[in-house]
Amino acid sequence: MFPETILQMNNGATVTELGEALEQVVAAVRAAGKAGSITLTIKVAPASKKSTDVLMVESQVKTKLPEPERGMTIFYATEDNRLVRNDPKQQMLPLRVVDIEQQPKQLKEVV
Repeated sequence: MFPETILQMNNGATVTELGEALEQVVAAVRAAGKAGSITLTIKVAPASKKSTDVLMVESQVKTKLPEPERGMTIFYATEDNRLVRNDPKQQMLPLRVVDIEQQPKQLKEVV
């Protein structure tokens, strides 16, 4: 009875939605390496207060996708409470780019 009922809900839209949800969860689980889930909720209510022979059936499909791991970024706080990437208390070194063609072709050993 259950499979036939699911197939008929919303003229098959519920089964289609479940299939799409399963694809999304499988893809997210494979990408994140963590568990995900699908929840199918079926609400059954009488169509009117006078008759319980006619029922209204409502379905809801929810997915819980796993969150991928997020990296952290290191920041330093300045005196005026701004966040910066370089330590404001650290002296900057005067670095320069050295052109490879200017280096000697042979290395000499110094004793």
